[in-house]
Amino acid sequence: MLSCNNSDDNDNQENFNAIVLTQGLDCGDSYLIQFNDNAENVPSNTTDNIFYEINLPEDYRVNNLEINVTFRLPNENELMNCTSQDDAYPQIYIESVN
Repeated sequence: MLSCNNSDDNDNQENFNAIVLTQGLDCGDSYLIQFNDNAENVPSNTTDNIFYEINLPEDYRVNNLEINVTFRLPNENELMNCTSQDDAYPQIYIESVN
């Protein structure tokens, strides 16, 4: 018995919904991430879908790393205190990364 994999156009879709940009100048050691246009349920913002991350594991804090994350808005007690040295990017809480 033989089996073959048939490649469809669907297989070529992006398997990430965000990219790690760089460590921000504000909000401690938090990194900035930017969601792709095809990412679902990204909160409306005026910062080109760029957010300060909360809870991104250390292994994923790599400039220009493409990641797939599940996320939510942070609870009030999870928000980081920022110093306003950088643009006022909104914050997003990372639930999981792959």
